Amino acid sequence: MTGREIIILVEENFHDLEFWYPYYRLIEDGYEPIVVAPVAPRHYTGKFGTIVEAAYTPQSLSENLPRGVVIPGGWAPDKLRMSGEIVSLVAQIYRSNGVVASICHGGSLLVSAGILKGKQVTSFASIKDDMELAGAIWVDEPVVTSEKLITSRKPSDLPFFTKALLEALQKK
Repeated sequence: MTGREIIILVEENFHDLEFWYPYYRLIEDGYEPIVVAPVAPRHYTGKFGTIVEAAYTPQSLSENLPRGVVIPGGWAPDKLRMSGEIVSLVAQIYRSNGVVASICHGGSLLVSAGILKGKQVTSFASIKDDMELAGAIWVDEPVVTSEKLITSRKPSDLPFFTKALLEALQKK
């Protein structure tokens, strides 16, 4: 690993824009997005029909954890949170001082990872209650940065989300 790797998680029915926007911005800023899924190698289809190939599973990553993880929304987070290995990976990256960035329904995976207690966050409004029950302080803002945890609500927040993600990665 070069130290510039950032995981982007994927599962069926991921939100296409919430995957591709950060993916290409990371590349533009010199990072290497690594697509990770519960099963790999495998192709996954987004809600709007774009196809992504996941090359890695959590088990196939080296022992050196990447600098961060991006969790796109859509319906994929509901499937991702069913994978103990994915949940553990997100928690490990967070606890090792990595950046964890979640948009839209990606917050449901943060709930499962158990990393929200006392953190100020945002998400798609329909999972607000879940996040609060997990101990988070939910606010309705385009992007919220709580130390190394970055959260956003929806696709129209992507410019703010990606800017905060890149700023957090530059501090690492």
